[in-house]
Amino acid sequence: MGKLAQYMQDEFATRCPAGWKCSSEKRVLSAELERRIGYSPRVDVCCERDDGSRRLWIEFEISRADPVANHAKFATSHLFKPFDETDVFVSMVSSHVTRGRRNLASNTVHLLRHIGINSFQTVLFPTINPERIKQLNHSSIEQLQEASLDIASEQERVFQVVDPVLETDGQRVHFTSELFEVIRNLHQWNHQISDPDTKKLWKRRTVTYFVFDSASKLFAPSKFCAYVIPNQSSSIQQTPAAGLMDIATYCKVDQSYRGFDGQRARVHLTKNLGMKLSAPSVTIDRAFETWLQRNDSSIVVHPNGPKFIRAPDWY
Repeated sequence: MGKLAQYMQDEFATRCPAGWKCSSEKRVLSAELERRIGYSPRVDVCCERDDGSRRLWIEFEISRADPVANHAKFATSHLFKPFDETDVFVSMVSSHVTRGRRNLASNTVHLLRHIGINSFQTVLFPTINPERIKQLNHSSIEQLQEASLDIASEQERVFQVVDPVLETDGQRVHFTSELFEVIRNLHQWNHQISDPDTKKLWKRRTVTYFVFDSASKLFAPSKFCAYVIPNQSSSIQQTPAAGLMDIATYCKVDQSYRGFDGQRARVHLTKNLGMKLSAPSVTIDRAFETWLQRNDSSIVVHPNGPKFIRAPDWY
């Protein structure tokens, strides 16, 4: 059994924000219900406001084990004891979890929302590579205490992704919480901009920072990629668009809200999700030239030239 989760539990409790209390291994169901169903859904950390107005149920997914199991335990608990609107499930997934498994878990979050659980998945220690995560997980508590891990940033990330940036027409706009959401937003922009009516709505915008997806060789404005609209239980969209930003909403809030800011978006992607500015690359430049030719009527590159943001190497 690794020690990193235990260390995180202790640190979250020690650094619990004012007005909150944190507990570890908190039961989701009563002991009686646990005996009845034969398993014990518990979370690594539960952060609860002193006045009881909000609870954050936080899971640390550190090893290569399939994180969807914990999502499923939490979802099935909802069948026996429905969660309140003030309850929020947050899964924090390290780089040691393989890309396919973390993306499967990310998609499962949309199903949790559909059945009425306010849910998010985000990265855990995004700047630490898988091998180092493995080493940390096999370290002693004393060694972890000496490792200078930035626990404050991990706590801060939780609140940054669960709290909306703004609300408009009954929709909550949040920062993207997971790398897979960023890439899905990128594909969403490229899909929607091909529609003539949507292209007219977008018009022609000057952009400096672009997210680059090395798998598809596609790009999209980084600001568009940095925000999402979490799907709600009252309706479920077709899977490719579930919980993403869309161009119509983007254009509306971009004109109306000062807080909907490109610099904030870029800082969120690079600081909170571990994405990074790409070094000069002939391969990326060629891919961008090809992409820009297809989207010249929608994109004007800033006179200072384009800058590319991409996922960390471990992703």
